[in-house]
Amino acid sequence: MRASLKWLQRYADLPSDPHAIANRLTMAGYVVASHERVATSCTPASAAEATPDTAFDTAFDVEVTFNRPDLLCHVGLARELAGIFAVPLREPASAVDASFCIPDQVPVTVEAADLCPVYTARIVRGVKVGPSPAWLVSALEAAGQRSVNNVVDVTNFVMLEAGQPLHAFDLAKIRGPRIVVRRAGGELFVAIDGRKLEVGADDLAICDASSPAALAGVMGGIESEVSEATRDVLLESAIFAPLAIRATSRRHQLRSESSFRFERHVDPSGVRRASDRAARLLIEVCGASGVGPIVVAGPDDSRPVTPIRLRESRVAHVLGITVSTVEISAILSSLGLKCADAGSASSAALWVAPSWRPDLVAEIDLIEEIGRRVGFDRIPERVVLPVRPRTPDRAVEVRRRVRETLVRQGFRECISAPFVGSGPFDLAILVTKPALRVLNPMRSEENLIRRSLLGSLLATARRNQDRGCDRVRLFEVSAVYVAGASAGRSEGRMLVAGLVAGSYTDAKGVVDAVLAALGLDAAFERGAARPMRFDRSATVHLTGTSDRPFVGQVGELSPRDVQAYGLGGPTALFELCVDALESVATFEQPYVPVSRFPAVERDLAWVVDDAVTWSRIQGAVGHAGAPLVREIQFLNEFRSPQIGVGRKSVAFRMELRADDRTLTGDEADACVRAILERLIAETAGELRS
Repeated sequence: MRASLKWLQRYADLPSDPHAIANRLTMAGYVVASHERVATSCTPASAAEATPDTAFDTAFDVEVTFNRPDLLCHVGLARELAGIFAVPLREPASAVDASFCIPDQVPVTVEAADLCPVYTARIVRGVKVGPSPAWLVSALEAAGQRSVNNVVDVTNFVMLEAGQPLHAFDLAKIRGPRIVVRRAGGELFVAIDGRKLEVGADDLAICDASSPAALAGVMGGIESEVSEATRDVLLESAIFAPLAIRATSRRHQLRSESSFRFERHVDPSGVRRASDRAARLLIEVCGASGVGPIVVAGPDDSRPVTPIRLRESRVAHVLGITVSTVEISAILSSLGLKCADAGSASSAALWVAPSWRPDLVAEIDLIEEIGRRVGFDRIPERVVLPVRPRTPDRAVEVRRRVRETLVRQGFRECISAPFVGSGPFDLAILVTKPALRVLNPMRSEENLIRRSLLGSLLATARRNQDRGCDRVRLFEVSAVYVAGASAGRSEGRMLVAGLVAGSYTDAKGVVDAVLAALGLDAAFERGAARPMRFDRSATVHLTGTSDRPFVGQVGELSPRDVQAYGLGGPTALFELCVDALESVATFEQPYVPVSRFPAVERDLAWVVDDAVTWSRIQGAVGHAGAPLVREIQFLNEFRSPQIGVGRKSVAFRMELRADDRTLTGDEADACVRAILERLIAETAGELRS
């Protein structure tokens, strides 16, 4: 917002020192990008008065955030400065003398009420179009605007003064005369700057009886432009839907001061006031002889304002300083807020925000405004930062441990978009309900919300391998969503998935490490869903409970699927339900001191049927060898005709250790014999000779 110091001083008694103003604005939390002394040339009333007079002013460039549209005008900025310097605000006069009132009016119809909640129009007759007076030209130039003619300059002046964009039509060029606010219908529109545009149903147009006269909130049309021949004008003041104006402005690449303000927020209570102010200036500056009544159309969707509860104790807690009741009341009143419960206890008052401050919706917003007005320089620095302990969040801790474990295993975390197409990347591993369809997808080929993270990892792995990165190890922790039990509802589940360029045993080892980090043990049962191979995959079940809950799957892709997904070699995957792990995870694991006694290792090659899984062998060894068996390590799996059809040899290594002594050879042999007996009973196998 470029603001003129002389213009601001019309509404408040502000100091002439621009440095003082800039400093106080900065301490109030506003960013003053620059302030500079500028020269404004006063335009002579006629060629005979060709003695140019040069006046100087100070222009401030204040950065206005998107949620503060009230500062996009001089009155709004003067209101802030009046509160900061504790001086009264002088509102500009807007009343029209009754002697100028005439009954003439134009009918107005709003057909697109969702895009135009309020539209007002009034007739102003007898204007004399010509150069603007010197004070008006100087004010506009200081604010970065050029003078066009006195009628257009008045509408621009009121916009920069009050923040309400206006537009003046040449009444003689409005067919009917009547105004219809409607969606355009593929018509040709020529803007004031001469550009020819085809406006469609997504654009809101201000039309006369036959064609568009203006592109609502963006720019007027050349056919209804005010010229030197104009005698009567139709003055527009309205509110338009911000999203619609922003879309139209971007679609046609038309940017204007009006669209900049309509895209944010326009004060609903200022629509009529701005029309009155412009009509008054048209009388003073343009010599208008008559002003018609304001014709109002539209649904006027003004909603009741909810009072905001403010506690003095909360103000002191947030700001760290004590602000008195009188000072709080003075600050909020200067901002335009009104106390809704003047008779209640001052420690918890209700305040109603003004219509020009849509950003004030909660107690913290009022506290922020109090801090601005008090001045951030008054808030002391605290050397001691108070620290309060909090109860660890189980969900956050589980995800943190899962991530740390996978990173230690050499994995890299992915963050991918949750959208997939209906092709091979739409997998359903742990979640089998129908996928949710996206109504407005960013890409037409990705119109579903994923039910599994594996599809995204497969696509990422293919992109990496296409660029020469073959040994990928990727994981992602994210939520997936599916259709809920009732219509219009969705269900979410938090999952972790991983992909490793390797075999089933590589992925299974990673799953073991993840579960161990959470203090959990699992059993692996053969068989999983596609795209995993049945003979090289398993479902994961937690042990230690009678129900053995299912928490995920791990497996290797079949050669056909490796080729279908465009991967360069063997690939293994896993996917676990983090939600199922959160309730049973154990964070406090007991400390076990390192044994002072050496271990004894024994290797076995056990021949069993193909249907016997490693988990069965591992379980039998663990039960039979307890408590001496401390670790069971899988070595390899071997098949040959000598072993027999449908048979395999599983080699593994056992580590035997006692906590209180060094094991003798006889003790180790006795433990191995007990293990062999248990293996024969549970797996019907034999030692490989």
